[in-house]
Amino acid sequence: MMLKKDCHHDCNLSHCPFTQDTRNSNRYVCLKCGVERDIDQNRSGLFSFLLLILALFISFLVLVDAEKQDREYQQQQSAHNSPSELDLH
Repeated sequence: MMLKKDCHHDCNLSHCPFTQDTRNSNRYVCLKCGVERDIDQNRSGLFSFLLLILALFISFLVLVDAEKQDREYQQQQSAHNSPSELDLH
């Protein structure tokens, strides 16, 4: 997670002494510079992305299955409509 670059203290943002908010367990605050970070912000974006990938995958499977069934139906129709060949041995 990227933090704001407006820290003017010696913690340099990469070593901030974060502590958990007692009222909100998903919120952390740096004791030196006051930079806040919410651990739930990225989860909703990640969940939405995974849900989109899942929906695209299911759509792809449905389209492939429909194409396969259409091909089989066309083969059955062509087999029923073609004249039967006689064996002349």
